[in-house]
Amino acid sequence: MEEERVRYLLISLTSYIVLLWLMIFLPYAHASDNTIAIQTKGTSTSISIDQSGTSNTTTVWCGLSGGTYTTHTCSNATMTIDQHGVSNIARAYSQVSNHNDNVYIINQNGNSNNGYIDLDDDDNLATITQTGDSNYGEIYMKGDDNVYTITQTGNSFYAKMYAFGDDSAWAITQSGTGNHNGYIKSCGNCNNNDATITQSGSGAKDGDIEFRNNPADNNTVNLTQSGDGLHVGNILVKQGSYTVNATQTGATNKNYTVTLDCTTSCNKTVTVNQFD
Repeated sequence: MEEERVRYLLISLTSYIVLLWLMIFLPYAHASDNTIAIQTKGTSTSISIDQSGTSNTTTVWCGLSGGTYTTHTCSNATMTIDQHGVSNIARAYSQVSNHNDNVYIINQNGNSNNGYIDLDDDDNLATITQTGDSNYGEIYMKGDDNVYTITQTGNSFYAKMYAFGDDSAWAITQSGTGNHNGYIKSCGNCNNNDATITQSGSGAKDGDIEFRNNPADNNTVNLTQSGDGLHVGNILVKQGSYTVNATQTGATNKNYTVTLDCTTSCNKTVTVNQFD
């Protein structure tokens, strides 16, 4: 009888320990598979997300309803996404009109980063900062007082920007080891813009800046590449007034192409420097 009682107590104690362990550690096991999806119509929206690891995914829709283009509002949105490790992907969407004072910032620190910001009209600011591993970043834009920045500091880089207009100031900065790819492509009403790609460190570098609108005035294009590896630069500008600066330093193999379309007007200043 005493033996049965001891056995019962041991089983009860073991069950309690297992249950306690599950209560403490099971939430963390699920937390490592982080996924967050938020949809909001606006109007004075402010969303901040912070995730630490491992298989992070974050998606935020602002101005969408049910993932479809049925709601056209977002107003004073500010969305900040901050992810730290391992398989990060972050998205921020606002693909329809009526968007106003947008600010979207994505910061990711480690591993298989991605990123993507989609902005429409009004007072936009978009920032993607990725610091480690297999980075990629893309900003798509349409209008008004924009400022876009992609900064990637380590490993496999790749960056894009598409823009359509107004008082933009764009920048892609990539540094460290890896194959650098940077693209800025603009069309629409693009005046008074400053498009800059800066690539430094080891690895092949490819920088492309295109202004495809007709005409565009008072624009500055800067392409700077330095460090080891193949340097390739391609700049295309259409009618209007431009200042174009291309500088390649350090690589033994440097290539650049500057294409000027002067069909109706050709007020352009071009400076190209290549240094060992």
